[in-house]
Amino acid sequence: MNFSGWMLWRHVSLLALSCFPSGVGFDCIRVGKLFMLLTPLVLAQGTLALPSEWELFAVDALHHIYGWDQEQRCLYKLWAPQYDSITRIGGAPGEEGFLGLTAIAPLGNQQLYVLDAEGQKIFLLGTNLQPLQQLTYVQLPKEVAEGYPVLLTVGRGGELYLLLRETQEIVKIDAFGRVLLRFGGKLYGPGSITNAIQLSADKDRVYVVDSAQRIILEYDNWGNFLFSTPFPQEGEKAYASSSGYAFWRGTVVEWQHKSMRQTYVAPEAIRAVWVQGKTLYWLGERRLGWFPLP
Repeated sequence: MNFSGWMLWRHVSLLALSCFPSGVGFDCIRVGKLFMLLTPLVLAQGTLALPSEWELFAVDALHHIYGWDQEQRCLYKLWAPQYDSITRIGGAPGEEGFLGLTAIAPLGNQQLYVLDAEGQKIFLLGTNLQPLQQLTYVQLPKEVAEGYPVLLTVGRGGELYLLLRETQEIVKIDAFGRVLLRFGGKLYGPGSITNAIQLSADKDRVYVVDSAQRIILEYDNWGNFLFSTPFPQEGEKAYASSSGYAFWRGTVVEWQHKSMRQTYVAPEAIRAVWVQGKTLYWLGERRLGWFPLP
């Protein structure tokens, strides 16, 4: 099912829901014959209240959740599996403070990189969010620092990929800031980037969501452009990783991976999405929820 049918589907779904007691979940295929003709619809499977309003979030391989609160300028960690334990860092500029995070990238072993674009620093944080390493823009090559990194992700080998705001170029660096590879950018030809809003990588792919062109671009680890995938007609935002693509508008998100597709409906407007393993996480205003993937 494409996005053009979402709104009609949503109204029919809400009508069907009115026949059920509050809180009762169901598979739309079992509600009526009408849903037999549609892609399976899944309603929110679980949600939790957040300690504050987050601007961005990430989930690591153990399903610990990390979230950035720009107003308070602090980073949170919600510990899996119950999410009833919280660690917080920041709140004021200083040795352990942040000015404005624009990317969170889990690394493994409960470590993660965060990119503080406003403070012009890259931090490696440990299990309890304690700073383990710091790389300032001044320590980067001049052309990289002047390009102004705003997005960051981590490859399987621990290498960092930075997206430069000025040129929209992707720069691959090691932990010491040395440039290993450059690709993408506004003038790259096929595979050019106009306005990247999300960057991710795995063992053999780099993914870029370009909101201006309304496409997802894929490159190999050598920077060679492979192909692009357009947003569905009504898709407003997107997320991309090796676990698939997610396109959403309002409360409805569609996940795609190879030949599989699944549509989900959250109880409130979705601000961001993250896919980890077999779970699709979504961020609301002060709530976070998740759906099981096929």
